[in-house]
Amino acid sequence: MATASTKQQNTVIPDLEAAGERVRETNDRILEAGRKVSTAYLDGLEHYVNGLVSFERKLGEQSHLEPIASALTAHAKLTQDITSASVSAARELIAS
Repeated sequence: MATASTKQQNTVIPDLEAAGERVRETNDRILEAGRKVSTAYLDGLEHYVNGLVSFERKLGEQSHLEPIASALTAHAKLTQDITSASVSAARELIAS
């Protein structure tokens, strides 16, 4: 009788170690998917801002007024520098 009740208890109690391992594996997959999505977002953002900066520089080159040209060029450089630093910092956070 004692053997039957022991077998019955073992089937009712879940294997917590196996469940914990499945949760860890699922968590790892979710984290990896999040990293991939975040990296793709940052790539897109960088590409978008580089396009804007390129347009702003071309606009500055075509301007016939030096103050406007230098203001557009300075703004383009500032935008590119800030974006580059922000994207670089975000990539470091994603990697860790």
